[in-house]
Amino acid sequence: MADVSEVAIDTLSDADGHIIEPGDLWVERLPTELRPLAPRFYRDAQGVFHQEIYGIDIASLEVMYGAIRPRDMLENMGLACAMGVDLDRVFGVEEADRHTILDAPRWTIDGNARLEFNLDHGVGRAVLYPTFMLAGGSFLPNLAPAACRVYNDWILDDYCAASGGRLIPVAALPMTDVAAAVDEVRRVTERGFPAVFVRTNPINGLRYSERAFDPLWQAIVDTGLKLGLHPLPMWDQDGTSKGYGLRDIMAASCLGFPMDMMYTLYDMMAGGVFDRFPTMPTMILEAGAGWIPSMFERFEEHREMFGRLKAPEWKTPPMEIFERQMMVTVEACEETDIQVALAFLPADHVAVASDWPHYDGTPDLLGGFRRVAAELELDEATVRMLATGTLERWFPSR
Repeated sequence: MADVSEVAIDTLSDADGHIIEPGDLWVERLPTELRPLAPRFYRDAQGVFHQEIYGIDIASLEVMYGAIRPRDMLENMGLACAMGVDLDRVFGVEEADRHTILDAPRWTIDGNARLEFNLDHGVGRAVLYPTFMLAGGSFLPNLAPAACRVYNDWILDDYCAASGGRLIPVAALPMTDVAAAVDEVRRVTERGFPAVFVRTNPINGLRYSERAFDPLWQAIVDTGLKLGLHPLPMWDQDGTSKGYGLRDIMAASCLGFPMDMMYTLYDMMAGGVFDRFPTMPTMILEAGAGWIPSMFERFEEHREMFGRLKAPEWKTPPMEIFERQMMVTVEACEETDIQVALAFLPADHVAVASDWPHYDGTPDLLGGFRRVAAELELDEATVRMLATGTLERWFPSR
């Protein structure tokens, strides 16, 4: 194999980065009648961090979603921009000194600064997802459509517009109102978005395999958009955190990202979604990749045994679905995940990602990827495919 030190990899494409939304975005931009319900986050005169939604200061609640203390949720929000930050500053200091989402560096909120940061750190192009609005699609149906519109217009017009296509926005959808989600798919397509995303949780108990969501999948196919499946393992919707009653963000982060993804893929496959919509390009995001080969083998064993009786709409083996219409992201510095993925998955279905600026992001992404490539003795073609090639296939440069 080629010595990776001789492979001139000076740039990565980031298949899953994040932005930080301004805390007053919705208070300022929602329709006037909805502003009393607007989500917002701010510090009071004493420097204490607050988050409000539906007119409720969540710190005033005794418990949230039946499982987590509001204090814990407020602390967790500091993880959103904790890349390179000592977590003692997120969890272990007095409230007025705590690192919060409001302490995000400028590049997370300002697109021009983000492009400069990316280029300075060896990232030429980046597909960008929200942070707070990862949950926006599951807001109450009287708020979710407008909240998503505000966010989508902001990330397109204010954050990404001046990047010359190097910052690629992905739109949020109001999943608590399927008809509104279909409308938003059509609207963001007209505005120039290349992709939309959904959380990997049933929405208010409704699974994505239910026929109620078929108009949404059809709209995504009809408009030519790509679908991102992005975990947010919080306690507000059915999933790992709520189902197991996980006690803190450590457990939710460790277990929830892959387990919620496994469930969602099983549900959509077994429910026939990918057989009904075989041309819907679907991205498996921020859940790792090493589990896919063995879990898909298990899926297939059960499809062959039970499918005729229990999942009659599931016609296609999981790995065939993956190879036909899916890709998966791997964090660029995670050696084992990349090694296992490349042993079983086509390299042109695997793309590196950063998760910047979240707590598990690695500032020296390019250096870390180079070290992994050298340790695994990857050939030049594979290195280039992971670094930029797969993302170019999915999001061609203009």
